[in-house]
Amino acid sequence: MTLTQPSKHRARVPAEHRVLGLDIRSLPPALFVIAVFVVLTIVVPRIDSSLDWDDSTEAGEQLALTDTIEFTPTAGWNVESGFRVDPGESVQKSGDVILAGDGVTFQISSDSFDGTPSQLLDQTAKVTSRTSDPSFQVEGDRTNLTTVTGEPGVLAPYSSIRGDGLAATFVIDGTGLQITAYGPPAQMTAAAENIRDMITSIRTTDGNNR
Repeated sequence: MTLTQPSKHRARVPAEHRVLGLDIRSLPPALFVIAVFVVLTIVVPRIDSSLDWDDSTEAGEQLALTDTIEFTPTAGWNVESGFRVDPGESVQKSGDVILAGDGVTFQISSDSFDGTPSQLLDQTAKVTSRTSDPSFQVEGDRTNLTTVTGEPGVLAPYSSIRGDGLAATFVIDGTGLQITAYGPPAQMTAAAENIRDMITSIRTTDGNNR
């Protein structure tokens, strides 16, 4: 059986399909790929950055941290992450919260913990400095504070190369709550009362009747 030898030369592109030596039939797919790349890397990010985030809280709203723990955000602050309590729903969505307002970012995260609030603050500082921010350091005297329902916690200032702020921790029924608030010094001072009100509004519910 005679085997056909493969051609050593590629088929020449017909003259009517060539411009400056390029096969014009390949241009539409290439231009489409370039257009998609430009849209995804330039156009979409610019549109996203130009849009103002507007999901502000209203007076009396609650945000659910867990199935049984919630708090009252300051009215007018924007919800960047978190779930509102819906009195009409028997099953509530819950999770970590990030709020922004008055030039300050306010965050609450939760996880299981069986120690004291002070031990949780130590752990928070240790984990943060070893993972996301090596410069994170809790400084100054710790202040005891209590929520409106009597849950005890601790509060302390912290410093970081990313900015200074406040860190607070609570342990409620085996759930540890880690709270941070940070922003420029002037804005932190102006928002101090709102920050404290949000922290002390943390409370437990029965999980059904809110």
